[in-house]
Amino acid sequence: MNPYPIFIDFECSSPDEDGFPIAVCWSTPDGQVKSTLITPEDDWLDSHSHQFDDAAIDIDDLMLHGVSALEVIRELQGDIDSDIVYVDGSGEDEHWLDMLFDSYQMNVQFAFEPAASLYEISFEHWQDLRGEWVAERGMDPYQSEANVLSMLHVHQALTEGRT
Repeated sequence: MNPYPIFIDFECSSPDEDGFPIAVCWSTPDGQVKSTLITPEDDWLDSHSHQFDDAAIDIDDLMLHGVSALEVIRELQGDIDSDIVYVDGSGEDEHWLDMLFDSYQMNVQFAFEPAASLYEISFEHWQDLRGEWVAERGMDPYQSEANVLSMLHVHQALTEGRT
């Protein structure tokens, strides 16, 4: 079996200028999925709002259950050995990843591409396939894990000719 492309998706405290990454999910070449909450860096809290768009998440959850940005970076670097990582193309994942790496004056070693570019279908059709899969399972389309799982599912379906 060929390795899977690497898919990644971030959740943020707010999509506004004062937001910061609060969770990340990514896939590995064997199709496994990893996710974690991110403990905010002090400078994110100094200059950014603590008001979250998702009322289910608060700063105490992140401090208690999250891991440091540096730990996230190390794990991403250990898992991602590709020059290209694929995103859903509808968010600001590159911005959140840059913010994570900038916290430690590190450079991201891979580029982002829209996942739909892997296939010979329109972006809209690809989005519809993902949306249907998420809706059928009653998942939250704003959660990074749901997004990565849906990208993996659509990839498998499209490469096996099941759509």
